Amino acid sequence: LSAQELSDAVYDTVKERYEALDDSKSNTDENMLRIRTLSMLAAGFGGVQLAAIFRCMLFDYRHYSGGLPDLLLARACYSDKAATDNASRLVDLGTWVGEGFGQDAVDKRENDARAAFLFDRDDEFLGCTKVGDSGVGSTNRRGRQQRQTNKEAVKVSELKLPPRLVLTHEDRPVRVECLFVEVKSANDRLDGRQEDWLNVLDQFGNARVCKFANSPKKKTNKQDKPTKSEG
Repeated sequence: LSAQELSDAVYDTVKERYEALDDSKSNTDENMLRIRTLSMLAAGFGGVQLAAIFRCMLFDYRHYSGGLPDLLLARACYSDKAATDNASRLVDLGTWVGEGFGQDAVDKRENDARAAFLFDRDDEFLGCTKVGDSGVGSTNRRGRQQRQTNKEAVKVSELKLPPRLVLTHEDRPVRVECLFVEVKSANDRLDGRQEDWLNVLDQFGNARVCKFANSPKKKTNKQDKPTKSEG
């Protein structure tokens, strides 16, 4: 399948699922409505890598249900010859895909992160542990429950699927590239499941390990050390 055909297949699958639901299914997961983002990722993975991922899940779900890389990086590039450098090749995902890449969504995530910080960390402002000396438990769970309670129920009839994603932008063809990244500290090592996933993903796509090295300690020159004045 071509990249556009894979993108369309994801769109049609999600569309059929939502058309089969009814209004009795409240609190519908709105994240699934980010169908254009899912379509973009399918186009970036390609059929071969998607088939390899599904094959692993079907072969041994217990083993492959964990160990996926920490990060998934994605970018869209113009694939025509008009792009002369890397800056001009990149496509603005906010204007092309929209959804979570739009400026409004970015601002909302930042505001939510600030609010979550106040909910989850207020005990540390008091200088206590999470179940600390103040005699109160952590507000982490209470904060999550409060945010879930405030979430409005969404009925299927109120949902509107966004338009299908077309792999063109401003009348120029677009190519999607994806990269899986596993992040490790200097003293951390990959476990067996992580190694298996990285081998599969890199064989049929792109996957890398980003390992942070310890910064070299600055050596102090003995001659630079201050000496006590005599007298």
